[in-house]
Amino acid sequence: MNKYLIIIATFFVLNSYSQSNNLTSSPYSLFGLGVESNSGTGRNSGLGNTGISLEAKYGINLYNPASLASLTPNEFVFDFGGSIEYMQFTGDDLSEQNTTYNFTNISFGFNSGDNYGMALTLKPATNVGYSLIGIESNIEGSDEQFNTNIEGSGGLNEVRLDYGRNIADNLSVGIKASYLFGKIEEDESIITTDSYLEIAETNYYSGARLGLGAQYDLSEKHHFGFTVDFPTTLKGYKDVVIGKYSNYAYTILEETEDESIDNFHLPLQLGFGYSTKFNNLLLSADYNKSFWSSTDQTDAIGDYSNQDIYSFGASYAVDPTSYKYWKRVDFRMGLNYNSGYLKVDDTKIDTYTASVGIGLPVGRRSLLNISYALGKKGTTESILVKEYVNTLNINITLSDLWFQKRKYD
Repeated sequence: MNKYLIIIATFFVLNSYSQSNNLTSSPYSLFGLGVESNSGTGRNSGLGNTGISLEAKYGINLYNPASLASLTPNEFVFDFGGSIEYMQFTGDDLSEQNTTYNFTNISFGFNSGDNYGMALTLKPATNVGYSLIGIESNIEGSDEQFNTNIEGSGGLNEVRLDYGRNIADNLSVGIKASYLFGKIEEDESIITTDSYLEIAETNYYSGARLGLGAQYDLSEKHHFGFTVDFPTTLKGYKDVVIGKYSNYAYTILEETEDESIDNFHLPLQLGFGYSTKFNNLLLSADYNKSFWSSTDQTDAIGDYSNQDIYSFGASYAVDPTSYKYWKRVDFRMGLNYNSGYLKVDDTKIDTYTASVGIGLPVGRRSLLNISYALGKKGTTESILVKEYVNTLNINITLSDLWFQKRKYD
């Protein structure tokens, strides 16, 4: 495979990624730092987002840094992808649809001489995109009303370095170091009969985080994985501009920069994974727990509670080593339940998701991954909204051998 193809694709994807804005249309992105991004490599998306115990022989596995030790020796991998989300919302007097487009990840990985594997990744961490239009209120001491419109956008990104190494024939360990950064913008407009007040607030967050992983092969059929992400604090500050339109003139009433805001605390996260193989049928299962209650954070909308995620996946290929194309095609499916960490009126905002996917070989070493997921989030009880999310993930893994020494006769 031509190495220049990877270089050209890199510039194209980075340029497109820099223009994206962590798009979503979920009303629940109003809470905290936004909704968790559905970002990951293509194979895992079709397997119900499992991967803690899986190797990285079919592309970079972002679910456990220890998996990078299983990259093919002397292999360089470039992995990137994007997603299309079609969302339908239902609630009291509400029925809407929206479509958004996002990148899911840009990753570079390599294994140098079968000693260790490394990967560098850029991906969205949270997505923000909400709109509250036409909120009517009365001016205190008067019968006059005013309308308020609020729109939010943005989210956090993650730059991450993963390192995995074999320390025994059946045991590998890994470490990951992440830097999270981004901004959340909220524009509020207050409209009265003779004026228009505009409040533009931008919150900035940044911070580092560490994680560890391990994978253990009990036998050729039974594989286990473990991950831990340590708690950390994201520091924040904000810029605010308050302006007023009156008699066709705009006046800045107040402007502040770099004003401190409350830090955001990310909790301890633990993950456990198991996978097994029957001939060419792979079965995998993951469990993740995030201890949000221990962060003692508060929010005007709801409460933080511990989060549990159960994931199941299966894939099948007739013969991955065959020279016949369709025998190497990988068929996938998965189920995922996410309890969520948001509780409103004592009701948790949980999500059920089912997915199917396919891995199409490109040449001998690369893959085109396509997956579709249907998710249901939330409920129409109380003041809440139910979301149906249709997600199409398209991901490509380009692979080549870069570290071999030339041999001459």
